[in-house]
Amino acid sequence: MKKRLISLFVALTMLLCLIPAAFAATFNAGTYTASANGMNGAVTVEVTFSDSAITDVKVTEQAETPAIASGALEQIPADIVARQTLAVDTVTGATITSKAILAAVEDCVKQAGADPDTLRTPVEKNTADVGDRTAHVEVLVIGGGGTGLAAAMSAMDNGAKDVMVVEKLSRFGGSTSVSGAVVAAENTYYTQSIGLEPNSEVWLEEWKASSDSDIGVLGKDPGYPTYERVSSYFTQVGETVNWLEDEGVAHWVTYPFFPNGRYQVPDYVIDSETGAADPEGGYMLIDHMVDWLKNHDADLRLSTTGTKLLTNDAGDVIGATVQDANGSYDVYASRGVVLATGGFAASEPMMREYLPQFADWIDLTTAGAGDTGDGMQMALDVGGVFYNDPYLITLGSTSRNGSIAGFCMSVNLWGRMVVNSKAQRFFNEGYMPYQATVALSRTEDGIAWALGDSKFAGAALLDAAVDGTEVVKADTIEELAALMGVDADTLVKSVETYNTACATGNDTEFGKGASNLTAIDAAPYYAVRIYVCTGGTIAGVKTNLDFQVLREDGSVINGLYAGGETSNREMYAYAYSSGSGVGYALASGRQIGMNLMK
Repeated sequence: MKKRLISLFVALTMLLCLIPAAFAATFNAGTYTASANGMNGAVTVEVTFSDSAITDVKVTEQAETPAIASGALEQIPADIVARQTLAVDTVTGATITSKAILAAVEDCVKQAGADPDTLRTPVEKNTADVGDRTAHVEVLVIGGGGTGLAAAMSAMDNGAKDVMVVEKLSRFGGSTSVSGAVVAAENTYYTQSIGLEPNSEVWLEEWKASSDSDIGVLGKDPGYPTYERVSSYFTQVGETVNWLEDEGVAHWVTYPFFPNGRYQVPDYVIDSETGAADPEGGYMLIDHMVDWLKNHDADLRLSTTGTKLLTNDAGDVIGATVQDANGSYDVYASRGVVLATGGFAASEPMMREYLPQFADWIDLTTAGAGDTGDGMQMALDVGGVFYNDPYLITLGSTSRNGSIAGFCMSVNLWGRMVVNSKAQRFFNEGYMPYQATVALSRTEDGIAWALGDSKFAGAALLDAAVDGTEVVKADTIEELAALMGVDADTLVKSVETYNTACATGNDTEFGKGASNLTAIDAAPYYAVRIYVCTGGTIAGVKTNLDFQVLREDGSVINGLYAGGETSNREMYAYAYSSGSGVGYALASGRQIGMNLMK
């Protein structure tokens, strides 16, 4: 567990000035400790009180994802101390972590002998006149993930002097920061060094085969991908990898999980001894890109949201209105505005509208917390067009038991068989993760259980995770059925049929390959409730190959560009190719920056 100590000290004399007249709480002076559940486990705080004020809040232990939670870990304690109230705003994109900190601090307030209700009155923020903050820049980038940062870097590398990046969350990163930074690319410095000749024709055939498979699983042709777009990406992504290396942002090496040289990660995310990739690789890549921009004097603004685009009489985009804690102001961009706000996988209203079959699992998405469709909506408001038939990246299954959520990402990695609420198998558990997700999304009630037994190498992990609801364990299949809430006779029959398939190597029900058939016959038995795990959306606003946003009639909205998840529908059918998500974000951002400065 990563331990991070965030300490915030505020002088008592300043505190007394900030405490409102109505504040009447008294405390038993001292330091108290409490914990509450965050996204990845317990968040522990240490709170120090005088007899009349909260003087210090520390987060002493937590296992939250840095790319998501760091803003909350810093801001929430600071706000509590500065404003002497529990009625502080949660941090956008880190709501669960924010609430965990607040709940733990509330517990400490009780321990200190005070009533938390006396601290729930909102304290007015400083509303002093901040003056006219209208800004004039060459390039305005809305969204500070991989796409936006690459666009800003590229614009500056091609001559821009005044570049502003606004990000609505409290840290930069987007979906790229929660990735492993795997990029699929050919003709890079690395592939050249090992003598691997680029073969885009073979890669394109692989892409087409994957797309055809996607269509077969889902039963219809969405009309995508657009292979002109895909081919353009093949060229641009290798150039982008080399460019980032030239700029000192990353030195790329092959990721051992992928033996061919096409799949690469920056060498700083690889453990030199084990060869394992750091799961926070994207987080570190983002930090290196931010450092580059700071060193080149880019104007980087966090907790600042783009709200609407500004246009002239001809309909050209000339800037945008943005909003921070002090209010709204206009930013005019002489070269153009870049929409790099990600997709909409974290927006429940948009998921309910466009992808209702996945909306019930929105809390389990691995997409960036800021992926709420902001940029798409801004483009639509000025005449942009939404791609038809949106879909999303699907990653297989996961669990609502946080201790094994990542462990359950692929059914076939551990589950011997999967049954629905009727205790019956309903698909080939050896499917690729996205195919498994399709199957899970088609269950009548969204209920599915993955079953295994004591022979499984991860049985100890499941033992530790047993909670009686999401993970159950029993000595007999009948007892397991009772804990799952399914019919015992049916489950026994399903397991017997499956075990027969394992013994013969022939799965007559669903055609699961013999190498993936492992009998469930050694007590104790385990069942894990599994859910659809989704990534980013495959959707966005229409653009041309230069990433300029288009109107319904195909004309260009001058001054407006979109890349990454804000416009990625043409890249895929119903599933994405491994390593292309981050690759497309970086490559489209770089190309936008170049196009802006032509």
